[in-house]
Amino acid sequence: MKKLSIGLSILLCGIILIFSYASWKEKLASAGKPAEQAIAAAPVEETEEDVEAVSEETADIDLESLTASMDPQVQEVFLNRKEQGEKVQFLIIGSEAMNDGEPGYASLLTDALESSYADFVETDVMSFDGTSEEFLMSGPDLSSGYDVVLMEPFTLKNNGRVEIETEHVHIQNVFGEILSAESDAELVLHPPQPIYGAQFYQTQVNALEQFAEMRDYAYINHWEQWPSTEDLTLKDYLTEDSNPNNRGAAAWADALIAYFTGS
Repeated sequence: MKKLSIGLSILLCGIILIFSYASWKEKLASAGKPAEQAIAAAPVEETEEDVEAVSEETADIDLESLTASMDPQVQEVFLNRKEQGEKVQFLIIGSEAMNDGEPGYASLLTDALESSYADFVETDVMSFDGTSEEFLMSGPDLSSGYDVVLMEPFTLKNNGRVEIETEHVHIQNVFGEILSAESDAELVLHPPQPIYGAQFYQTQVNALEQFAEMRDYAYINHWEQWPSTEDLTLKDYLTEDSNPNNRGAAAWADALIAYFTGS
């Protein structure tokens, strides 16, 4: 009888051990499996959705026509991003003149890009009231991975305050920060608005165009859309403070839109 009791006790302990081990393995598996699935599956699903969203919106875009007026290096960025299934991150930098007029050239250009490219181009605007030196000292965040940067380098604000050569160094500093975040980014320069009777300012703008050519930066000469700086009718495009009015903003925007959309 005593031997029977001992045998039953051993058998019972064995059953308990086996059950406990099986239960432990089941809990371990159930705890680990969802975590592995979450790590492996979630990013794949998000990536597929992102790529699909980009390709659906850009499938019908005639990118060759839209980019036909761009410099080859700028056009190449647009074509590469579409081929990679990515959006173009576009940044507009300049003085507060971009907001003058109702609307200003920055708003007109942003609307035209959205109308032409749908969501293929995402545009940020960064305006600053000061010189190029003050802009850099303000610590602008240029680390977002911008692909194309349209920059009006504060040339009018620099007039009499920042030397021509120093302005050009500031441009390179800005673009250097852009390149550190996106190695194949491209810079497009354009001057501020013309003013009537420009003298040394005209020299600054001429030097800016020559600098762009020397450094192989794209350059948009929107002054061709305005009357000459010696033409009194130029004042019809400007406010009393020589800022763009509605007419001036439209003339400025027309040149930029033609460059970036081919129309």
